[in-house]
Amino acid sequence: MLGFGKKQIKEGDYVFASVDEGDYSKVVVGYVNFAEMDRLRVTGIYIKPVGLIERARSGRITPRQQEVLRSPTPDNMIHMLIDRVEYGNFDDYLHSRTFMVRIGAKRYSEIETWVRDGYPELFSILLSPMDPRREEAKQIFMDKYNSIYDSEFKQTISAIARQLRIL
Repeated sequence: MLGFGKKQIKEGDYVFASVDEGDYSKVVVGYVNFAEMDRLRVTGIYIKPVGLIERARSGRITPRQQEVLRSPTPDNMIHMLIDRVEYGNFDDYLHSRTFMVRIGAKRYSEIETWVRDGYPELFSILLSPMDPRREEAKQIFMDKYNSIYDSEFKQTISAIARQLRIL
């Protein structure tokens, strides 16, 4: 077991980790396969917030988005997930100096589904006033939304879409 404060992260847990990449942090969410003194082997996905990185480089970023870019948490990462992201499989070690918290299997599943189903790209298009693909993206979004079977995930998507005035 690896101690992080009072909550111990151990094999079998799901984790959210923020990995410093210089000007931004990449997020890793996954399942802990192996734990030893100062590191954990995590299998899951990594998420790189390319949309926010581009905004920061062009100077079009709010202070809140800047905070998310540098210090993402499970509670604020939605700001990352409504813009374009790069993602892929992650199967590597994370060290104890990495910001890491336990998350539930359900939370992990929601984040992974959100990313793999392309919601960041859809929201990016839907929130862009100049993108000519908005109508097509809205139709794709509605088709995806109407085909969601998990009621909690559908509620999450609905709440975010209403708040962003997409629904």
